[in-house]
Amino acid sequence: MARTTRVVEQRKDHAASDAGVGNLLAGDGFRGIGMLLIFIAHVLANTDPAPTLENYGWAKQPIARIDLALSTFFALSGYFIARPFLRSFVLNTRRPSVRRYLRNRALRIMPAFYIIVTIVMLRFGLDGAIGPTPDNPGGTGAESNWLQVLSVYTFTQSYTGGSVTLPIGQGWTLDVEVAFYLAIPLAAMIAYRVGQPLKTPRTRAIAALCFIGGLTLVSITLRQLADNSFELLTSPPLIVYVFLPGIALAVIEPFVVPYFRDQPERARRFIWGAVAVCVLCWFLYMRWDYEAGTTQIHHALGRRSLLQAIFGFSLVGAMIVVQLGTNTVPRWLDNRWTTWLGVRSYAFYLIHVWVILEVIHVAGTNLEPFVLGLIVFFVGFPISCALAGLSWKYVEEPCLQRRLPWAPGLRPMKGKAHEVRDPKTEPEPEKAPV
Repeated sequence: MARTTRVVEQRKDHAASDAGVGNLLAGDGFRGIGMLLIFIAHVLANTDPAPTLENYGWAKQPIARIDLALSTFFALSGYFIARPFLRSFVLNTRRPSVRRYLRNRALRIMPAFYIIVTIVMLRFGLDGAIGPTPDNPGGTGAESNWLQVLSVYTFTQSYTGGSVTLPIGQGWTLDVEVAFYLAIPLAAMIAYRVGQPLKTPRTRAIAALCFIGGLTLVSITLRQLADNSFELLTSPPLIVYVFLPGIALAVIEPFVVPYFRDQPERARRFIWGAVAVCVLCWFLYMRWDYEAGTTQIHHALGRRSLLQAIFGFSLVGAMIVVQLGTNTVPRWLDNRWTTWLGVRSYAFYLIHVWVILEVIHVAGTNLEPFVLGLIVFFVGFPISCALAGLSWKYVEEPCLQRRLPWAPGLRPMKGKAHEVRDPKTEPEPEKAPV
């Protein structure tokens, strides 16, 4: 009887090998390009004294919408993190280890975050300032209390605020990510129990998609009804909609594999359609946005929230389909430079605002915004890359080597895409039982 059970489990795990792309080859390249775009957006925002980018004239809306790349980072997180749990739910394969999953998430997020945040706060102090900037000519801020300092270390800075968070203000996204990491295994446990009466993968997938679609509409509706405060709009119930496009793709992926795998023409048609949808969403978002100085995730409401979700779904979906259809990705996306930055994008993201403010402090604020922006970019970008490289070599990579397998392994497939995991955020998979 035990032997029969093992064979059945092995067949289930092997059947899952046809359920997706394996390693998403475009993942690191996209992260690298996305980080470059976010760096440019933050350079232009911090070197312009006008809060709504008025000094950039007609270009203010396209510049502000560069941050749309951030929505795809969240969609990728939803896809990578939820995928093993959804795979086990939909295909009824072995469940991931929650204990090891949480250990690996902590190793990936906390060491580099705590080191960088401590250095930044020691440098900037409780008022979060080291000198005048274009949007803070006085060069000082209100002194933060120790509760606000503690909130940075507990991933709750979005809810306490304080000047101490200004040079690490982008850390609000880590607050959101950590809440998502904790919610996924809880949601999976509920799904495993509630979904027991659903006997086929198709019915389980339909149920999951119905729930995801409903939760998206609820989250967007709550945003529409809430007041326009940063603390409320970035709270888990109101921000979960940014992760859901990736989660939906993790559900759909096993069912589109037979249609797109090794079908390059079909894949290309889908990709061009997805790109057209992304361009349309970007254009409509600019037309419908009431304030160029805000980002789509911070303040997006109603139809703009829906556009952001469609944008993330289409772009990540295109990455998946191009790999299914061709077993490769475009060279401009998967190359040494974009991959290098993508691998180190976490530390780069934590460091880059600090570096921008340091360069502005040295260069001064008497320059024209465009000139100051050029100086900050060409000086700040290589410095940010160098510091991110040091963080990767001496902090992140050693921690990642201590991760444990947590997602069930799948048998090899053609080409480079042979395991259902993200090599930078997920460990080597466990082997199927023999």
